[in-house]
Amino acid sequence: MKYSESGTPNYMKFLNKKKVLQFIMSAQNDSYCRADLAKELKISKPTISNIVDELISEGWVLECESEFTSSQGGRKPVFLLFNKNAKFVVGVDIGGTAVKLALLNLDGEIMIQSSLPTQKISSESLVERIANEIIDMVAQSKLDHHQILAVGVGAPGITDVSKGNVVEAPSLGWRNYPLKAELENLIPFRVNIENDVNVAVLGEQWRGVAKNKQHVILITLGTGVGCGIIINGTLYHGAKYAAGEVGYIITDKGKAKQSYPSMFAGYGFLENHVGGPAIVNQFLKILKSENMLALYDISDEEWTAKNVFKLAIEDDPLALRVIDDVIDNVGVAIINIVSILNPEIVVLGGGISGSGAWFLPKIKAWLKSHLPEQSQIEIQITKHTNVSLLGAVSLCLRNDELFNTGG
Repeated sequence: MKYSESGTPNYMKFLNKKKVLQFIMSAQNDSYCRADLAKELKISKPTISNIVDELISEGWVLECESEFTSSQGGRKPVFLLFNKNAKFVVGVDIGGTAVKLALLNLDGEIMIQSSLPTQKISSESLVERIANEIIDMVAQSKLDHHQILAVGVGAPGITDVSKGNVVEAPSLGWRNYPLKAELENLIPFRVNIENDVNVAVLGEQWRGVAKNKQHVILITLGTGVGCGIIINGTLYHGAKYAAGEVGYIITDKGKAKQSYPSMFAGYGFLENHVGGPAIVNQFLKILKSENMLALYDISDEEWTAKNVFKLAIEDDPLALRVIDDVIDNVGVAIINIVSILNPEIVVLGGGISGSGAWFLPKIKAWLKSHLPEQSQIEIQITKHTNVSLLGAVSLCLRNDELFNTGG
C-alpha cells in the first residue's frame, strides 16, 4: 500500500499509525493501554483510540485484559500487544552448499524450515526450485497469500538492491542476474534481496549478540571472507554496493608482493590466506614438503579447515603453524576495519567460527595490543545457526512502509 504525499492529512495519519504500531511492537515485555500511548507519544487520546481501533481491525494489535484491577478499582485495564502472527515472512539463504528456507513470524520464530542442495541443482533451474519450495512451504502452513508480508533473500556476491540484481556470484555463475524480477515472476509475493552477509548482520543486530546496537560489524569466515556493516542502525552498502568486500584486505605487504595460489577466481588476498580451502592447502603443503603426510590418517580429499583447527586445538605443531598465521591475518584485518569504522561490536560468523572459543582470546590480544582505548570494542562469536533467516525478517520489516524506520 502506498500512502499520500508528505504533508497531507492522510500522510500525517499514516505517520501517527506507524509511530503507534512501532511503539507497541518495540514494547516487548512492557504493557501499555491507550491512555499510556497517548501520554508516551504525545498524541491526543481520540486520535490514539482511532488508530488503535484500526490496528486491531487489521490484525496488527491484540487487546489483552489485565489479571488485576487498577488501584482505583473498577474495570480491569486493557493492554495492547503486537500480534507477532499478523503476517509471516519467508526467509531464503542461498549458500554455496545449501539453500536454507524458512517460514517465520514477525518475532523471528521459525514455523517451517527446509533446504535444497545448491550444488546438485543447476544454476539455471535454482531460482525455479526455490520458488517451488516457497510455494510448497506456504501451502503446508495453510496460510492465505495475503498473510505473507514478503520474501527476504540473502544472495552470495555483490548485490545491487536498488535494481534487485546480483551483480556477480561466481559460486553460482551469476553475473548481473535479475534475481528479484525472476523470483517475483514465479511467486505471488513481494521479494526483497540483499547480500547474504548483509542479511546475516541484520539478524545479529535484531535478535543476535549485537541486539539493538547501532554500529555493528559481522565478519564471516568460511570458504571466503565476508563482511556486513551497520552504521547508525543502517546497512552500509557503499557507492556501488561493494562495501564489506574485506576478502581483498592486504594484511602482509611482503606476502602480497609474492606469488600465491588463488583458491577461486576473483578471491582477494585475505580469503586466499584465511579461507577454508586456503587453510587446507597451506597445511597439506607443509605436510608434503616435510614428508609427513603418511603420519596423518586422512586423504587429501577428506581434509577440511575443521580438521586443521581440531589438530591445532590439540597442540599439533604443524597445524598450529598454519592456524597461528590465519589468526594473525584475521587479527590484523579486524584492526584495520575497526580503526576506520569504530563499531560497538564485531561479530565473527561462518564455518570457521565454530572454533571461535579457542581462537577468540588470540584475536582479542591483537586488538588490545594495537588499538587505542577509544577503539577497543566488544568482539563475539555468533550464537545463532539461523541468523540469516532471522535477518530476512528484519530485511522485510525494514523495507515495509509501515515498519521501516529509515534504516
